[in-house]
Amino acid sequence: MRGFSLIEVLIASLIIMLGVTGFVTLQSAYMRSDADTNLRQVAIQMAQEKLDDLRRFNVIETTPGQIAYDDINTNVGGSIQAGDANVTIGADNKSYAFNRQWNVVEQYFVDTDFDGIEDSWLDAPAIGGLGLPVPALPAQKQVSVTIGWTDTEGNAMSVVVDGNIAPVSAANSLQAINESDNAKVQPEVAYVPGLAPDVISYDLGNNESVETSKPVPDISNQGDNNVVQFETIRYESNAQIAEKLEQEDFLTLNCSCKLAGSGDGYTPAMTVLDGEELVVKRGEKVTKDIGVVADSKQPALCNVCCRDHHDTSSMIASETYYRAEAGLPHAHYDYQGAGNFVKASGVGDPYTEACRFKRLDGFYELYPDWQLIDIIEFETSYLNVDSVIANYRTYTEGVIASDIQGSAYPVKPTDRNIEVPPGGYQLIARGIYLDRMTTAHRNAVKAKISAGDPQWKALVPFYDINLTLLSDWQSANTNVATVTNEAIETIIDPSNNYYGTYSRGRAEALNDGSTNMSVTAFANNAGITGTDPVSPLEYSQRLSDVSMLVTVDSKSSAEKFFGIIGNISCLITQNNVTKSCETNNTNKAEYVDLSDMIITVTPSKFICPVTVPKGKSTPFFSCTNVSENWLGSIEFNISKPGYGVSYKIQMPDGSVIDANQITLTSGLTGTSNQEYGVIIELNQTY
Repeated sequence: MRGFSLIEVLIASLIIMLGVTGFVTLQSAYMRSDADTNLRQVAIQMAQEKLDDLRRFNVIETTPGQIAYDDINTNVGGSIQAGDANVTIGADNKSYAFNRQWNVVEQYFVDTDFDGIEDSWLDAPAIGGLGLPVPALPAQKQVSVTIGWTDTEGNAMSVVVDGNIAPVSAANSLQAINESDNAKVQPEVAYVPGLAPDVISYDLGNNESVETSKPVPDISNQGDNNVVQFETIRYESNAQIAEKLEQEDFLTLNCSCKLAGSGDGYTPAMTVLDGEELVVKRGEKVTKDIGVVADSKQPALCNVCCRDHHDTSSMIASETYYRAEAGLPHAHYDYQGAGNFVKASGVGDPYTEACRFKRLDGFYELYPDWQLIDIIEFETSYLNVDSVIANYRTYTEGVIASDIQGSAYPVKPTDRNIEVPPGGYQLIARGIYLDRMTTAHRNAVKAKISAGDPQWKALVPFYDINLTLLSDWQSANTNVATVTNEAIETIIDPSNNYYGTYSRGRAEALNDGSTNMSVTAFANNAGITGTDPVSPLEYSQRLSDVSMLVTVDSKSSAEKFFGIIGNISCLITQNNVTKSCETNNTNKAEYVDLSDMIITVTPSKFICPVTVPKGKSTPFFSCTNVSENWLGSIEFNISKPGYGVSYKIQMPDGSVIDANQITLTSGLTGTSNQEYGVIIELNQTY
């Protein structure tokens, strides 16, 4: 039998070796490919997870303790943080490093051909390039989530997943919890009630409560237009949880308009009584006088405000109108200042307007005008005591019941006077609003009040609103104490000392004596926007409270004592963008806790506490009991992780110096009232 030669054996071995090598190489390639595929799949899942996370917002506007639509921004928003994340994959529990980032572009659906109909999706820079006003709320946010990682070969890899987020959440959409006829079956939505004294809740007598969801309304100034927004929440409480039943979102703004003759417009949407339930009746299209915006550089809602805020005799007769004056459809006027008006009567005539909107099924619709029935003032700590809050609620509910019944109002609480040393003290104004009700609606509520039924409040559309930053303030004796009443400026322009905040209602006690503080607001929409009245009747129907007495006592003796009151302005730069610091909302990246500021007095003879009022109100420090003989320095220090801090001091002569301390080389001869100010600038270092 013939065998194999050595050469044949070697050739066969070579063939087998090449085959095995190829198989092993191919198997290795398959394994690497499979591993890379798994990594890519994990990255896609991580990106989608972040998109879903951003969509889980509870409210639209930024709200302490809530996840908000407004908080969604580049690498900000939701509960999943940007940055590195390690993920364990496979049976061997091997850990892989991923990096998650996302970019957000806010988009608005706007009218680019000025025909009154929105037609194009644009971002803010593009809108500004057309000379159009940027709407208060983006209609959608385009989000691109990028996940980066290193593959098995050491190559940098990434995937991008895009998505759009609209300002309507699945859990809190008004379709689910508000006025729609098909929304009677409501999902259970957990709610965390606000805390007094910033948020005042009212028991409606049916195991339900209502409150504004924010300590103060959101106020933004856009040129000549003020936009004011807030929500009210109706909720049901039991021993375990509070369940949100309804959310009302209101926006009020002022506009410049001109008459445009007859055309199609809408009657207002209204809150009406349906049996034992408050529901919303939508507006209807009618032919009537209409208006148009006087110029295009105004918020988009001004188009609707100018067009629709007109009444007819039939609208008055059917009790479906925006505002009546002397029982007739309201006229329109151009405000000239000092209580003077020019009536608009012909096409093209200009007039001043202010409108109230309510969000219905995701969109703002025009509502009847606000009706202020009472305003009350007190010092910021007044409602810190439970018994005082209870008395305050009793008073306000008495005012509402009296207005409905046409009887005299109860007397305002008499325990609101304060006695203080020289220094700064923030005052608060709260307004009670009662929506206009039809005759049948009002009679039904009257009957319940007369019968002693505590559930009458559940049938009444009333609102308790913080008006501190929207009302006008005055002191009867400015030698004793002044009170701030700055213009509503929420823009950022450091060269003109605009830091995104302004001050109203800060009592500045100067010299011994007593003075009455007064707060005044217009009764209708201009009282909410804090702007000029729209008619002579609104001008004459201002509501005021002048019943609070401020007594200043400087420990009069051989040695005089004064105060040093100064503003604190704060700017923060993130990703090369400078904005005003957020001083109230801990959920925002630009939040700066000014209560952590360390103020060192040398020699240490007094203290200088910091006050951070709610909303866009200017924070301030107030040193009290400063002896006329004190000489020394007041040093300011604050820190924020990831940021460098620089300081400037505004001097009495108006100049600004680079320093973090105020030095007195001569004694005070009176209270130093905003002569000094502190400017804090934080710059991102990572």
